[in-house]
Amino acid sequence: MKHTKRLLAAVMALAMVSAIAPMSAFADTTINPDPDNMPNPKTPTAYMQVEFTVDPAYTVTIPAKVELAEGEQGVYSGSDEISAETVFLEPNQSISVTLTSDSGFKLANEADSTVKLGYKAEAGSVTVTADNNGAVVATFGTSKVEQVQPITFTTTETPEFAGKYSDTVTFGISVKTVN
Repeated sequence: MKHTKRLLAAVMALAMVSAIAPMSAFADTTINPDPDNMPNPKTPTAYMQVEFTVDPAYTVTIPAKVELAEGEQGVYSGSDEISAETVFLEPNQSISVTLTSDSGFKLANEADSTVKLGYKAEAGSVTVTADNNGAVVATFGTSKVEQVQPITFTTTETPEFAGKYSDTVTFGISVKTVN
């Protein structure tokens, strides 16, 4: 029994030493001056790698709701903005924000969902309708300051019936590689 305990203790000690040994071998560079193989035998040199990693990060804010108000000639319109802040990406990347509507950009009347009213979304020079559903409405690059893209929703038809109209749009947010 006594010999078994000693043998077990020796095996455990050997396992711990062998686990530590490879780590120290890879951590340091040992220099042994060799006058025949060195350009200046009095000044041996060694190299080490210095590095760190910055993980990609960003915050994109999408408005939860946009209220349309009546404007000229029965057109309803409302605006808000998409924003991105603290954007850290690789040099050849940007954030791409797309906009889709499952209804094909038709606002449904809450009282009678068969009554629909067409609308469009405008962000910068892009106008999104059923024809280009899923278009990119904002692109954000690496920046420490907040970036903003205004977006406006406007009816394309005059309502024929009273009531509350609504639709749900989906913003897709992805990181794209720019060539």
